[in-house]
Amino acid sequence: MYFDELFSIHNTSYIGYGAKTNDEAEESAEGPSSRNGFRNGDTAPRSFPQFVQLPPELRHQIWHFYCPDLSAKARVLPFLEFPTTTVDWQNDYCLPDYQALAEQTKKLRAVLSTHRESRSIAMRKYPDELVIDSTSGAAVVRFRKETDVIFLMELLTDVDYSMPEFGNEIQNLAVGVVEDFSEERYFYDGSILKVLPALKGLFPNLRRLFSHWPSLTQPTEMEEWCVTEHVHLYMVKTYYERVSGVDELPSTLFCWPDLDAHLDFARSLVPQMCSLEEMEEAGVEFWPIVEFESEMTMQLFDMMKRLYWNPPFRTLGRDGSDSEDDGSNAEHTDSDEYGSGVIDHHESMELDGSSEGEMSFGLISCLRPDVGRVLAELNVKPDLRSHKRKAIAVDTDEEEEDEMGHDDDGSRPQNKRARLFRPILGFDVDEEEEEEEDLQPDQGR
Repeated sequence: MYFDELFSIHNTSYIGYGAKTNDEAEESAEGPSSRNGFRNGDTAPRSFPQFVQLPPELRHQIWHFYCPDLSAKARVLPFLEFPTTTVDWQNDYCLPDYQALAEQTKKLRAVLSTHRESRSIAMRKYPDELVIDSTSGAAVVRFRKETDVIFLMELLTDVDYSMPEFGNEIQNLAVGVVEDFSEERYFYDGSILKVLPALKGLFPNLRRLFSHWPSLTQPTEMEEWCVTEHVHLYMVKTYYERVSGVDELPSTLFCWPDLDAHLDFARSLVPQMCSLEEMEEAGVEFWPIVEFESEMTMQLFDMMKRLYWNPPFRTLGRDGSDSEDDGSNAEHTDSDEYGSGVIDHHESMELDGSSEGEMSFGLISCLRPDVGRVLAELNVKPDLRSHKRKAIAVDTDEEEEDEMGHDDDGSRPQNKRARLFRPILGFDVDEEEEEEEDLQPDQGR
């Protein structure tokens, strides 16, 4: 198999079931691909000619069920570096990202290669082409440039790439590290904005730039907003190919703000890589994209999400009694959510602008002391209601600042960035500062 076969829409040997394209596929759909629909003595049917007799709505639903990307609002397509036709086969970092991308786009390429109807469905969803190998002219990846994010872990500037057309269609770019090849300097996080002119040279249609933030094992402000319903979430299977074989790594979860549907939320509550004035002057939006790439960080994400949708420290009313909670939000995220590789939320969250300075998840103060202990305490069934959970003590703002090394000399900033919170019946934000002691579980209940 040639290297470019992984993404060729004309050669489907990698798909595994001998699908053809266009008219040839339509002819094969009218009859079995071999005698009695079986192949090489295999008892499993290789064709289903009755499929074309199903109602169009049902056929479309089947394709969407088979390929979750057809229903995805946005995706992340990962690359280790800017694709080039010059491949160093001795370099271990050349193939793994293509292997992961091949696996990620496998079902979509199958839809593109089966017959004319399925191909039209996929092309309506992903009308743009991302050229990754100009040797054969067939190695392209279908994507939607307005929503899909192209992720480059490493990017060199001041380098003449042999395939510049790769960056022509990219509007949403995420980068991990940018290296200025001429000066041998590295740029990451907010400093990437310094090499924006060079990035615009490689990506002339760039609209949004995302700085890659790998999640830590303990929550920070950069992870808090990831569990809300105002973000894009996309799961990617990762692989690493070695000489001895292929080692499968755990799935990685990407999270970035939904700027099209919830721009006000992002501007108010997502940590900014630069000021809004700098974004306007640069002509490119600059935001973070968080990656939960290990089993521990995935557990951290699930834990924060569980706390956000059913926070134990906000279940006590002003009179100390448990608030009414029917548990509807506790089941907002289920175990099947990650199975499709596409995660999107559709519920809305209210923000109280009058007291937004005091809004807080409470996630950081709740999880920082002992992540392992909290993981164990929250290892409960998803259908448990909040009044059956153990309440967790939460430090006040003053105690948290003392732990972080802040003094009460008046040097603390007065205008704090608004944080997130989900209002719960019986909880008064205005009286939050009056609560000087930790919330404790009601032992009498």
